[in-house]
Amino acid sequence: MKSVLLISPNQEKIPYPVAPIGLLYIADALKKALFKVSLLDLCFSENIRRDIETRIRRSKPDYIGISLRNVDNLTFPKSISYLPAFKGIVRTIRRCTGAPIVLGGSAFSLFPREILSFLECEWGVAGEGEEAFVELLNVFRDDTAAYGKIDNLAWKKKGEILLNRVRHMSSSSEYAPDYGLIDNALYMKRGGMANLQTKRGCRFRCSYCTYPSIEGKTYRLRPPEAVAADMSLLQRKYAVSHVFFVDDVFTYPAAHASAVCEALIKKGTRMRWSCFASPSGISGTLLAQMKKAGCTHIEFGSDSLSDRVLTKMRKPFLSDDILRAGRLCKEAGIKCAHYIIFGAPGENRVTLKEQFRAIRVLEGDAVIAMIGIRIYPGTQLQKVSLREKIIKSGDDLLSPRFYLSPEISQRELLERVARFTRSAAQCIVPGLEIRSSEKMYSVLRAHYQEGPLWGYLG
Repeated sequence: MKSVLLISPNQEKIPYPVAPIGLLYIADALKKALFKVSLLDLCFSENIRRDIETRIRRSKPDYIGISLRNVDNLTFPKSISYLPAFKGIVRTIRRCTGAPIVLGGSAFSLFPREILSFLECEWGVAGEGEEAFVELLNVFRDDTAAYGKIDNLAWKKKGEILLNRVRHMSSSSEYAPDYGLIDNALYMKRGGMANLQTKRGCRFRCSYCTYPSIEGKTYRLRPPEAVAADMSLLQRKYAVSHVFFVDDVFTYPAAHASAVCEALIKKGTRMRWSCFASPSGISGTLLAQMKKAGCTHIEFGSDSLSDRVLTKMRKPFLSDDILRAGRLCKEAGIKCAHYIIFGAPGENRVTLKEQFRAIRVLEGDAVIAMIGIRIYPGTQLQKVSLREKIIKSGDDLLSPRFYLSPEISQRELLERVARFTRSAAQCIVPGLEIRSSEKMYSVLRAHYQEGPLWGYLG
């Protein structure tokens, strides 16, 4: 039986560490294909080189898969690229073993050719990897002619990097996360929650978003009973007391969200949980059902409280919908936070004032404010950035580049946002380190054992 070592190099802990749920799905697919699987999670590693060397020496893998979650921390003006760290990990692996290295993950999926070149690797999987990774391992070095037939595969042929057709699986029900491969207790202790997924795909058309590219534009819904079974497993076997649903938007389609809630209620897990949601189409009825099923916190991708900016970002809602969502959460007894972007397309002095006024009356426990938007290839925002000459054709987007509205100077934007958010106790601004630092989150987590930490700032 061939063995595979999966490695998660993500060490980001702000606002909290995130378990590598994507690799847990890959592990399940590999095991079903009769591979022996182990996983090295470096999130809490204090000596990455030593831990890699020890694990490789112990497991002697035939193949190694590395999942790259993010290219950088997505934070302006304090942007940090993770690529140098990834390169160091690849070099450490190569000193220990000649086993083939296969890259994957959401970051790789956005820049397959660029990252394959930068990390000097030969193989990678763009998009969903459950099928492609298994297909690749089954033909490795036995039938190189088959490489060109494997969907989602990025590979080198005579020095040229090729990318095969990228497709999304027709169903997300065949595989389930193998939670036994990670330290769930440590994620509860350091991060206050475990992760669950109810579906893949997103039909929204937000100008900057990469989810439709990575997961597809068609929803693949997991059976609600399978979601409830996973939650029950986390509770019974791993003593998890809080789960975060990592779907791009848990509340859409509303019928599926409702069915998941009913399955959780029927299962009787009584687990507390949180999720991402959209202000679009949120209802008091659904929120009441979510509350009954254990929902305690909701994070809204609100993005702006200016209708002008929301329209330019192609959001399917307006500022009144955001205000209404906040009020409905308060009535339902669910804590909520709103992600807001300052400096998005259409932002100017007038829209900034609109946002500041609305934040003062917005119902919610926190506003998590980002400045500017990371520009990714293939998005509508990339086209806007080219048109407005923020970037040029051929610019390297692997290095962090941010859209900042040309209708207001960067200096004025930063000064106004800093001045307002420092005076607004509910505002968290990672880029300006306003109520946001790893030390602060560590102190809060020592006192509050579960759930999103923003819920404890008030």
